[in-house]
Amino acid sequence: MSDARLVGTWTTQLDDDGRTVPGLVCFSADGLVVSTQLNTKNIGLGSWRVTGPDSFEYGFHILAADPEGNHVGEAHVRVSGEFVSDTEWQGTGGAEFFDPQGTKLRGHAGSKVTAGKFGVDD
Repeated sequence: MSDARLVGTWTTQLDDDGRTVPGLVCFSADGLVVSTQLNTKNIGLGSWRVTGPDSFEYGFHILAADPEGNHVGEAHVRVSGEFVSDTEWQGTGGAEFFDPQGTKLRGHAGSKVTAGKFGVDD
């Protein structure tokens, strides 16, 4: 990991077929990603890496459960991003959805993601 600009917490805006979905994503210096969005019920855990002087990619998995807590599948999310400034980035992402046995059910790609970095509230 070498791009310190990404380390920290970001607010995200995902374009989900014309509907804006807010979220939060946190990147650690050692490559860990923690993510949540309003359209998911659970957090996502994964990793990130630098792909160029101003670009990066990350991926994470989200476990899904029914109301009784039974595992009903998971989502695998991937995002490629590029810095617009030290405190903003934009990119595209997609997800693949799997049943509990690992069979792919569906997927999509090309969703726009924008993000702004934030720190301690003033």
